[in-house]
Amino acid sequence: MQPQTFRWTWDLKAPPPALWPMISNTDRFNRDCGYPPVTVIPPAVREGSAAPIPTQPSRRLRAVAAGIVIEWDEFAFEWNEPRHYAVERNYHRGPMARMVMSCDLEEIPGGGTRVTYTMELTPRNLLGRLSLPLVIGRQARATTERVFRRYDEFALAGLRASQLNRVSAIAPGGAGRMTAIGDALVREAGQPAELVRCLTDFVLKADDLDAARMRPYALADTWRTDRRKTLKLFLHATRAGLLDFSWDLVCPHCRGAKNPHNSLGAVTALGHCDSCNTDFTANFDQSVELSFHPNAAVRPVTRVDYCVGGPQLTPHIVVQQKLRPAERRTVPLRLEPGRYRVRAPGLTGQHSFRVASGAAPDAAIDLGTSPLGEPEVGPAGTLTLANSTGAGQLAIVERVAWSDQAATAAEVTSLQLFRDLFSREVLRVGEQISVGHMTIVFTDLKNSTQLYREIGDAPAFGRVLTHFEILKSAVAAEGGCIVKTMGDAIMAVFPRPLPALRAVLEAQQWLANPQDRPLPPGVNVPPSSLQPLALKAGLSIGPCLAINQNDRLDYFGSTVNIGARLCSLCSGSDLVFSQAVRQDAEVEAWLTQLGAGIEILSERATLKGFGDENFDICRLRLHLGFSRPPFGKG
Repeated sequence: MQPQTFRWTWDLKAPPPALWPMISNTDRFNRDCGYPPVTVIPPAVREGSAAPIPTQPSRRLRAVAAGIVIEWDEFAFEWNEPRHYAVERNYHRGPMARMVMSCDLEEIPGGGTRVTYTMELTPRNLLGRLSLPLVIGRQARATTERVFRRYDEFALAGLRASQLNRVSAIAPGGAGRMTAIGDALVREAGQPAELVRCLTDFVLKADDLDAARMRPYALADTWRTDRRKTLKLFLHATRAGLLDFSWDLVCPHCRGAKNPHNSLGAVTALGHCDSCNTDFTANFDQSVELSFHPNAAVRPVTRVDYCVGGPQLTPHIVVQQKLRPAERRTVPLRLEPGRYRVRAPGLTGQHSFRVASGAAPDAAIDLGTSPLGEPEVGPAGTLTLANSTGAGQLAIVERVAWSDQAATAAEVTSLQLFRDLFSREVLRVGEQISVGHMTIVFTDLKNSTQLYREIGDAPAFGRVLTHFEILKSAVAAEGGCIVKTMGDAIMAVFPRPLPALRAVLEAQQWLANPQDRPLPPGVNVPPSSLQPLALKAGLSIGPCLAINQNDRLDYFGSTVNIGARLCSLCSGSDLVFSQAVRQDAEVEAWLTQLGAGIEILSERATLKGFGDENFDICRLRLHLGFSRPPFGKG
């Protein structure tokens, strides 16, 4: 049968960039329109398939509408943020044979957006042909216009997500449990009352799509609250029974969350993405993210998919285009400055380009050639994509920078609060996962053996315990955690070097002059143990592995070994760290701020266990009378 085309145009008041996050979120759009949810049919159970097919150009989906089972292959979406998206479906069951849908957003001179929504449908039978004018021409048109105009209202109010269909189902007695837990979080855990209210309101009112995967940093940005405080509240709320958490493996290609695990012990270094049909190696600093959802006793949440594709499924991808062999296509850009990458699934080569103000108005990249250089293009320029590979390709243009809204495993497991609340969260025995670049700290008391001999075991042990309390307080205040203690020594870990540097200096200064300072918050020790102590410390930064050591999450690798060796070079009146710590931009700026109050000496040294290799190290000393540098959270 002949295809029928329906094209509708509406003028909206908000500009395209404000409307794009909602209009291009096809999962929420389908839900807001009242369309039925969909399920993905694995290749092995498709009719006519005797075995799984390794590579599929599409995904087989199924839905039930008005009692009619509809089944189709959905091909990859095409889009160009924030102007256009389109998708093609080939139906196997139901009244339709094929559909091509596109949505275009054109900026209106003087303000606003002209939205053009086009549907080309090919009926399979007489029922399909007769029903199209009513079901699509009238009902779908009215529904789409209603939803788009509500999106326009939300965009004008500064919102980036749909507020329609925000219906939640609280468990029997759940409201009372949530109130009691909220009160306990404020009263017993010391959490900010206003922040607790934001969380309980969200659990009460958010729809299932939002509640099924709660990201604390993203919610903190929405609530305009401190990210670290928000993450700590989520951890306390999980311990109290308001929330549950899961460890999500994040595919490095589509950056979608895959295979959530309710325990860190279930996480393995090897992950698989069904969407990209590829295996990947997980690492703590990008590929493992901690997310949350309401505890079922408070609010059961069922995650239902209304669309498994669309631009907002992978918001880091700004352009996605299908190119036939020998095809060239020029796409207009509207991108913020930064680095971008062009790739195609199945091709090993990856091209990159940079968007920069004042750059050339256009750039060209051929998927079939080897990457040469890094061309620049203006934020409102054009990009020409060419395919000389001899086969059809899906060209993907994506932001190189990862979102900073993920609470990664590397960061979460380096929090003292996480270690205190969830000490049993460890990797499975024998599993090793990269955690990327971490800052490792080793400390040790100077002349502790002599101290035991001079004043006796009991008094000396009391001072050692006091020094542990001071260290734990300083480390936790700067967002790090103590991994383990070894006699009078500790090993601590931080996501960044500057907080580590500040924490160690604070602890050194306090232990050297305990009588001159009030006790840190939360530290309660006997006055007899408040005697001067010299603390040796060494800091290193670099890649390391997370392992399960004695039922505890531990770290292993050369970076860890270097940190331990640097500590042994410390005299107790200085601080020794690697040249990589010194060269960190944040550390550099802070040390410059301290100015004449410090002295930094550069040295070359050999470290035990590293042969004759020479290491560039730095030794930091505070000048006399400069005992209180501007410490604070980073």
